[in-house]
Amino acid sequence: MSQIVMHSPYKIKRPQDVIDIVNKHSALKSNVGIILIALGGILIDAYQAAMVGFGNKFIAEQFGISPGLAATVNASVLVAALIGGLLANRVINRFGQKHAFLIGMALCTLGAAAVAIAPNIWWVLVCRIVMGFGLGIDFPLATNAVAELRGSSSKKSGTSVNLWQMAWYISTTVVYLVLLPLHLADIADNQLWRYGIFIGALFAVLIMILRYVFIGESAMWSARVGKYDQACKILKKRYGVDAIPAETVVKEEEKTAIKTEGVYRILFNSQYRKRTILGCVVATMQAWQYNAVGVYLPLTLAGILSGGLTGALSGSAVVNALCGVTGGAIGSLLVSRFGSRKQSMYGFMVVAAALLALGFLAKTNPWLSLGLLGAIIFFHSAGPGGLGMTIATLSYPPSIRPAGVGFARAIMRTGAIAGLIFWPMLWGSLNTAAFYWLAIVPFIGFLACLLIKWEPVGANVDAEDEQVLALLSRQRER
Repeated sequence: MSQIVMHSPYKIKRPQDVIDIVNKHSALKSNVGIILIALGGILIDAYQAAMVGFGNKFIAEQFGISPGLAATVNASVLVAALIGGLLANRVINRFGQKHAFLIGMALCTLGAAAVAIAPNIWWVLVCRIVMGFGLGIDFPLATNAVAELRGSSSKKSGTSVNLWQMAWYISTTVVYLVLLPLHLADIADNQLWRYGIFIGALFAVLIMILRYVFIGESAMWSARVGKYDQACKILKKRYGVDAIPAETVVKEEEKTAIKTEGVYRILFNSQYRKRTILGCVVATMQAWQYNAVGVYLPLTLAGILSGGLTGALSGSAVVNALCGVTGGAIGSLLVSRFGSRKQSMYGFMVVAAALLALGFLAKTNPWLSLGLLGAIIFFHSAGPGGLGMTIATLSYPPSIRPAGVGFARAIMRTGAIAGLIFWPMLWGSLNTAAFYWLAIVPFIGFLACLLIKWEPVGANVDAEDEQVLALLSRQRER
């Protein structure tokens, strides 16, 4: 006769106890669908970035400004997102994951819906700034939520976090699949961007609803602010783990709420400096190369292929679906084997070589050019495209993870701004010779990965959380 062994529930005495439990247990529901819901803000970011990249020329014509100025106005979303990323840690600590998700997506939704009816360029500027704040807050939340669903020391966590890159290209492919039927329905070309951005606002509302239902609050945050009863309920519902607050913790609940001022100083101390630099450089260089080639893919293809707007949109959809989505999926599967640093390094190397080849061969054969552009998108997506944020997410313990991701994402926006603003100018003056100059960007990323030898995939950084919280406490006492 078999004997049933009953396990006593875990007793939670401190936030680290909850972190250790989450680190050892994947959520009961952490399939690809749930991961993509958690990454929903990134889907909206990608959608709106690609839609505005497509509409840049029409925005310039409609409001009587230069394409460079239109790109600068559109890049305001990235400046605001930079600031939003730096504020994300405060928003998350103040409101928690569940409500911070709502705040970020609500700002994005309102901004997008208002851009769609903008009567002048100043209206566009204000709305893009509102959107940027929302997107900046959302990204650290999204990757942090994925890491918590999987447990950051698990190699599966690297795979799951890096799925944001596949999600990005799914979203950009949707952009062209939205624009094509609108274009074929005889909607004026200069109005397509308005329709597309408004449809993106509707997608954002759907993401808000799905997150509220399926993602909910963070067990780690609940414990960190002293809500141990809530943390135990989340552990039971999400992870199937029985836990109860220890008596000493319940009595001292008010004293256990921890504030995390001074986190940015820790990001650059001797322990975390290399991690921060590597994550920031990889994220920034990949953003620069993507916002030059990926965001303006229809513009680039229109200069290489025949077929007008229909051909450019169709070609963009094919390149994004076959190369971007596939690259993101393959990269997510391989990262646990090769590691995020080496995979980023090899991706940068191939992108640099393909850009040099494009500069030399772009005018010789349009299909060869299309193949090289596809190779850039594939190796960007499979390599550094998503791994900058994966490095940032998995390099820090939970108490400073949102700050680390937010900082890397903020610095990354400078690369995105550079690509978004300068590429139309460079392309307009140099045409395909601009590819030679752009090749410098992935080469810098390659050098950073070669010289800084830190690999976060599989590292048990959550075990460092208590040490970091003690350091934060000592900093406040000085």
